[in-house]
Amino acid sequence: MQNRNETQKGYRGGKRRHHPMSLACGLAVGIIALVPANAPAQGIPSTIWSSSGAQYDTGFAPSVAVSGVVVVEVHQAGTGVGPLWYHTGKIQENGTVVWAAEVFQFENGISPSVAISGDTVIEVHQAGTGVGPLWYRTGKISATGTVTWSKNAFQYDNGIVPSVAVSGQTIVEVHQGGSGVGPLWYHAGEIQTNGTVKWDASPFVYDQGIQPSVAVAGATVLEVHQGGTGVGLLYCHTGEIQANGTLAWATSAFSYDSGILPSVAVSGPEIAEVHQGGTGFGPLWYHSGGLQYDGTAGFIVPFSYDTGVAPRVAVAGPTILEVHQGGTGVGPLWYRTAAY
Repeated sequence: MQNRNETQKGYRGGKRRHHPMSLACGLAVGIIALVPANAPAQGIPSTIWSSSGAQYDTGFAPSVAVSGVVVVEVHQAGTGVGPLWYHTGKIQENGTVVWAAEVFQFENGISPSVAISGDTVIEVHQAGTGVGPLWYRTGKISATGTVTWSKNAFQYDNGIVPSVAVSGQTIVEVHQGGSGVGPLWYHAGEIQTNGTVKWDASPFVYDQGIQPSVAVAGATVLEVHQGGTGVGLLYCHTGEIQANGTLAWATSAFSYDSGILPSVAVSGPEIAEVHQGGTGFGPLWYHSGGLQYDGTAGFIVPFSYDTGVAPRVAVAGPTILEVHQGGTGVGPLWYRTAAY
């Protein structure tokens, strides 16, 4: 990777060293800007997390999306290729989630990722282990909270660990092209009135790394990823959806923290990012942030909000919803909410 700020946030005595400033990654000009961590006027909000989390299911590799107060969560049943399940819920005024009594299998595969726009759900996943077909499936959320899925899933690309986001009818998907550190690809598409997706003819490389996660707010795209294997620098990369549906990415990505398995969500100007601080079961870290008036993305210094593995985050309006594994293998899945 070229032209990146290589200043790494260090560790001391087992605790993260919090810096008094927050990083902003540039949208078009690729310039690092520093803004005070207590600068809500720039669109960076404070966050209040619920006092504790709660178990909502059992499984592996969860992903979550929120539309208004409606929650759609997907996860693997086991660690290998097999049933993928979805679980719906409704966010209450007190910030808790009332989850549906039943979960349902909707597909087979691994590494699912889900997004919502209105009442339309789009889910992407790997068909098998290793680099190979990536599949998508769409659905509609009913008044009862269940999802009516399309009859079939369809292949749209090849790769591993896909992540999907949607704004209106526009879909942005990112994934690794190979099994190690290397090209990260994006693939844009548009949801059709019949529920299918018209994908662009070709995907494009936008960066290098592993474990990408993507979010969209209006025409602004925010992506985060690991720079390498193991605990190390995490990078953010911004882009803008063009009138023709393609993406114009910032010249460079910039490091904003250290860790693994980052996940990002955006609602309006508010950004929520979560990641593991290290390998295995341990502290989960959260960054609040804001899309700035000049198109950059600003992050406030992180703090630990929970413990677990593989966190994933969604945000809708003032509500943040996070899900994670309670351990390193198949087992309890937990959720936690927060509010701006």
